[in-house]
Amino acid sequence: MKKVLIVDDALESRVTIKKLLSLYNFQILEASDGLEGWKLIVKEKPDLILLDLYMPNKDGFEILKELKEEWLDIPVIILSGDHSLNTIEACLGYGASAFVAKPLIKEDFNNAIKTLCA
Repeated sequence: MKKVLIVDDALESRVTIKKLLSLYNFQILEASDGLEGWKLIVKEKPDLILLDLYMPNKDGFEILKELKEEWLDIPVIILSGDHSLNTIEACLGYGASAFVAKPLIKEDFNNAIKTLCA
């Protein structure tokens, strides 16, 4: 069973993401801020990370940079309300595998999951 880590400071976002993931056979881990997320990444080595960008203690950009620096080759899907071209390009440049805009559209979310977990 694949482990998926949701890192998002908004409880309602985590609840929505978990509902969307219920279609899949994943073990779901959650973190409510970037620092907690990083600790879980190091400890649990998830198969996929669903990452918000703007969070307290450590933001999504910092996590992407640290994943790259530590040579942790874990696919990351960015889930963010900031879907400006500059933000998307920065995320992909830092190694994100996909970007899905919030509010989440079920089809876009599922396409990203299927592409990375097929």
